[in-house]
Amino acid sequence: MSRPRQAYCARGLHLLDDPRNVAFKQSRDRPPRRYCLPCYAATKRSGRLPRLALAPSPRQLEVLQDRANGLSDEEIAERDDVTVSTVRHASLRARLTLRVTPTTAAAVAVCLAYELIKPDNSGPLPPRDARTAPYAASVLALVQGQREPLKPKDVQRARLLDALYAWSEPHAVSVLWAAKTISARDVAPLFARGKR
Repeated sequence: MSRPRQAYCARGLHLLDDPRNVAFKQSRDRPPRRYCLPCYAATKRSGRLPRLALAPSPRQLEVLQDRANGLSDEEIAERDDVTVSTVRHASLRARLTLRVTPTTAAAVAVCLAYELIKPDNSGPLPPRDARTAPYAASVLALVQGQREPLKPKDVQRARLLDALYAWSEPHAVSVLWAAKTISARDVAPLFARGKR
């Protein structure tokens, strides 16, 4: 008896019921093996990340690490006894230094790719199943600049964060990184398209 086919790829990002996402590898003495075409293409194009011309300052990295750990700007400001605008300015300067899309989630992903900060392993990691796959793909689209950040009162944002066990979109990037759903190969297209 053969195993049932998975609905999503091993990384949990692509629906394998869609013929555009599936390819088959034929070998002589085995039946054809199905694989995820977008993930395969990403591994082929992923090389080493380009060298960073300028790294964020230690304070900017501290703010990004706190955002990756799930703290809000207000919580960071209260803990460090500074204003919220100081924290937001540090986050903005880090994004400008890294030359990424105007989201803190993208800055967190780039810092994780270069191992400047660590992913959040303190809580449960989201499972790789049909329920979380669309949300993981949505976070990946945010990191790659294909969608805007969701508004705080948006119902879709609440569903996304609940499904991924996250407090914010930058924290969702960190949690998905810890679960090995998002990796450095997903950040590489940011540099290949001239966003750098």
